[in-house]
Amino acid sequence: MSDSEAEAFVRGLLVSHGPLSTMEIERLARKEDKRCPDQTVIFLSKMRKKGLIKGEASMEKRGWIWWVP
Repeated sequence: MSDSEAEAFVRGLLVSHGPLSTMEIERLARKEDKRCPDQTVIFLSKMRKKGLIKGEASMEKRGWIWWVP
């Protein structure tokens, strides 16, 4: 999957499922036989830096939570 395809896929997941943890995104992607071009957390961080998604550390979920602004 190309970067732009992966970005669209992740944004689609976040729009349809609401805020998700990194692990939840990985699990949903695996169900659809999709893989991020990089490690998931690195790819999501790059998307955050581009302003495509928002993210913050969650003590409750013990990891990062991601959502579409």
